[in-house]
Amino acid sequence: MGLMKIGDKYYVSFKWKGHRIRTVTPATNSADAKKIEKAVKTAFTIGSYGHLDPDCLDVVLRTYENKGWALPPELARPEPAEELTLIKATREYLKADPKHRAERNLYAMDRVVEHFGEHFPLKDIKVAQIRKYQVARQRKVENSTINREVSVLSGVMRHQVELGFLDFNPCLMVKRLPANQRDSYLSWEDFSRLLKHSWWLHDVLVMLYYTGMRFSEVVNLRWEMYKTERRMLVLPPDATKEGKNPNKLRLRPKRVPLRKEVIDLLETLRRKADGKVVQAVGRIFVYSGRFEDSEKIHHGMPIAHSTVRKCWARAVNLAELHGLQGRDLRHTWKTNAQRSGMDPTIRNLIVGHSDERSVADRYIRVSDEDLLRAVDNMRFDNGWTELDLVEGAEEGLTEKGAKKVPKGPSERKTRVHRSSVTL
Repeated sequence: MGLMKIGDKYYVSFKWKGHRIRTVTPATNSADAKKIEKAVKTAFTIGSYGHLDPDCLDVVLRTYENKGWALPPELARPEPAEELTLIKATREYLKADPKHRAERNLYAMDRVVEHFGEHFPLKDIKVAQIRKYQVARQRKVENSTINREVSVLSGVMRHQVELGFLDFNPCLMVKRLPANQRDSYLSWEDFSRLLKHSWWLHDVLVMLYYTGMRFSEVVNLRWEMYKTERRMLVLPPDATKEGKNPNKLRLRPKRVPLRKEVIDLLETLRRKADGKVVQAVGRIFVYSGRFEDSEKIHHGMPIAHSTVRKCWARAVNLAELHGLQGRDLRHTWKTNAQRSGMDPTIRNLIVGHSDERSVADRYIRVSDEDLLRAVDNMRFDNGWTELDLVEGAEEGLTEKGAKKVPKGPSERKTRVHRSSVTL
């Protein structure tokens, strides 16, 4: 028996591996029923079902369900996939590459998740939602901060596009906000006053002011990078921002020439009173603030942005330098170098930049002696303090310093000139 008609229904009927199979078909005439019967019998014989049309496949599925048999892998209905949420996608992004776990990336992602919510479906974040996020954040932070947050969100979505779980990255259609130009300078007198109130952050600030290095480079310095015979700090490419740029070719180690002020500081840290060296390996700068009996904060732990906020805000308040930011020390070094007549090629080589170097910078070889001579000839008393300040920020700053003062629509940035003579 191959085909049966019971009432107005057509059934396929045959034996397969000792089992009697009789299953109704969707056919409405004998011609269609015969085609279905032939295709189904062939599929059971060869054990392959992927070539069947929907009507024949429906008969096979009914047969397996009627007999209570487990469906073969190619017929198994896929389990409903778990919805891809923002927090799940973020965790996968952070696991994909250790570089994604930079502190400021984590902070930026926290703000994005805080806005949209942990369980917000990633596919529902569209261009319009991202633009609304930009507008909402502009009431609280600067454009450069918002750009970083959107860039990190773009990285999360790009990772899912690469994995095939997302069709498109909407962040690519969102324009970056114009960065706020910050043009600040800190006079030597005001820096000296800041040092008096800097507590355990004193040594880090000295390094920032006299070397022009980035905060992350300073707090991650190791004694192995200190070359006493060359009066240099030699940083491997992966310890610098420009070395972490994936679009860069292989870079040489970064050389930072050291002035007497910095040499004296480092020698004090690495030697005892009798002149014996006690530090040869490990981190140069570690946390030494108020001790807290906690696994997260303790003496000797690596320094990060989060551990210096309170100490920095306290020093800025006591020194009455409201509006001063940590990056202003790097701006000040570059200004001092320029006003001291330093060659631009040498200046750019010392500070380092993550963007493309000029042709001259790429082909000119600068010796250690050139670098040392340049920093030895620098002057650090080149004018008054000039700070970019948001109106109303002075009243809002507190010693805690953990939160930034919101900028309302009526607030604008003003230029503050300070002279040590008038203080």
